[in-house]
Amino acid sequence: MAVMAAQEATLTDRREEVLAAAAECFMRQGYATTSMDDVAEALGATKGRVYHHFRSKPELFFEVFRRAIAILMREAGTHEKGPGTAADRLARMARAHVLCMMESQPFQRSLSLGVDLYRFGKAGEEHRMVLEDLMDLRRGYEDSFRRIFAAGRDDGSLRPLDPSLAMRTILGAINWVAIWYTPRDGETRAHRERLADEIVEQVLGGYRTP
Repeated sequence: MAVMAAQEATLTDRREEVLAAAAECFMRQGYATTSMDDVAEALGATKGRVYHHFRSKPELFFEVFRRAIAILMREAGTHEKGPGTAADRLARMARAHVLCMMESQPFQRSLSLGVDLYRFGKAGEEHRMVLEDLMDLRRGYEDSFRRIFAAGRDDGSLRPLDPSLAMRTILGAINWVAIWYTPRDGETRAHRERLADEIVEQVLGGYRTP
């Protein structure tokens, strides 16, 4: 049993390595120009290793998209139900979201590519259905921000804005971090946390009640 568990753990680790390499390739080259060969080269492995875990580029890309959403929901979405006012919870959600943009940047950039592929791409019917399901996951995450704005309107901690418009506005601002952010030499998590705090303070200023 111990040997089997170790083998399964190794297989999981190797699959994670393929996902990380793919996310990096999609971020740097885009979806259309990235090939399975590129992912294998980024891994320093044969193409067979990539195909061992994923049958096609679309399947690999969709899993990168799914992982990006899972990271956001795990790190940021959980703060929706925390203590404090809605404004307090929104600040924690936004801070965690910004850190995700920095610390899982290749996945989050790939998520943006997936949204563009859904809106403007010419995916086949099979892939279109998968994209629809993935977009539903994304909308579910966005709903947590919509709900927190509605809660803030009710408890008076946030300005009485349209929750849907406020959600789109704030996510538009903090999603952009994944585009412009570049890690500095010697950067630590403490540096990223201070940057996230500063970003959140600036972004949320227009949403809080005086």
